[in-house]
Amino acid sequence: MTRTPSESSPGGSSGQPTPRPQRKNLMLSASIGCGSTQAAVRIRNLSETGAMLDGAVLPDPGTRMVLRRAEIEIGATVIWREGGRCGVHFDTVAASVDEWVTGKRPATFNGAQGQARVDAIQSAVRSGAALIAEPASTTPKPSDRALDQRLSEEIVHVQRLIDTLGEALVEDPEMLQRHMRVLQNLDRASQILEHLGTVLAADDRAAAAQGVAMQDLRERLLRDL
Repeated sequence: MTRTPSESSPGGSSGQPTPRPQRKNLMLSASIGCGSTQAAVRIRNLSETGAMLDGAVLPDPGTRMVLRRAEIEIGATVIWREGGRCGVHFDTVAASVDEWVTGKRPATFNGAQGQARVDAIQSAVRSGAALIAEPASTTPKPSDRALDQRLSEEIVHVQRLIDTLGEALVEDPEMLQRHMRVLQNLDRASQILEHLGTVLAADDRAAAAQGVAMQDLRERLLRDL
């Protein structure tokens, strides 16, 4: 049976379920990679050990994948998927929640990151060992492909902002009645942005454009190709 987001993690040596670390609700643009598939997603909640994602393209439970946000990336396994969302468990503690929010690569200590880094420093202090100076953080120039991926993430982020605005506006009956056509165009703009983000993130963009469900957008993208 597929585990749901509310269930605890598997038990340890005692056989008792291990409570899942408390997660922080947020809304962060990111991307996932699974084999040759690349897709934009949004991180909806997050802890140092896992996250809940939503997106148009999500892997099946049991699939190995990589989650990326700016400078941070980590291997993970999909635990569950339902209704356009999925839960993933990280392979390691790669970054703190705050580091995921900023998208900055976390500092390391003796190869450890995140909470493991904090524990390693505390252990060194208690043992009286000399602390090794940590190397200064450097931000490498992104490749064209990496930049395309980040552009895709930002497009999807804007699309989510439009969705949030639309959801708020349609709750007002008067607004809905007076501006129905405008709200329909807002929804259409959101759909276009989602498709553009998916195409830009794809390895084979021509094939991704062929798969766009909106006929008029598909024709515009493929004209003269």
